[in-house]
Amino acid sequence: MKLKSLLTLAAVLAVGFNVAIAADDDTPLAKEMKTTNKSIRTLKRQLDDASKKDDNLALIATAKKSVEASMKLEPAKTKDVPAGEKAAYLDKYKAEMKDVAKAFDDLETAVKDGKTDDAKKILEKLADQKEKGHKDFNPDDK
Repeated sequence: MKLKSLLTLAAVLAVGFNVAIAADDDTPLAKEMKTTNKSIRTLKRQLDDASKKDDNLALIATAKKSVEASMKLEPAKTKDVPAGEKAAYLDKYKAEMKDVAKAFDDLETAVKDGKTDDAKKILEKLADQKEKGHKDFNPDDK
């Protein structure tokens, strides 16, 4: 009987631990990045469909809004940066986010002009920027 109680307790603690970790992932910055990522995934699927041009422009606008909001936030990894290096770290973060915002501006122009091939290249560039940004600023992606 004690073994059953002990296993039940272990299971409850494990579930509670996973919920606590998931709650940590829902920082304001993580929420903005999820919005941006969702827009990009949808764009990739429907970029070739000319009838979705207005939808694509709306997705880009949503992503741009999230990127702008993200620039005002700090990555979770900032707390691990020594105080003397924090300003430079945040400057680097903001510079990379400005590059992302510029890429979305370029993407918007390409979609407006009907340049699907250019838009696809910009989406590839955004994927590269995401990978680099996560390596630099996301404590879980090393």
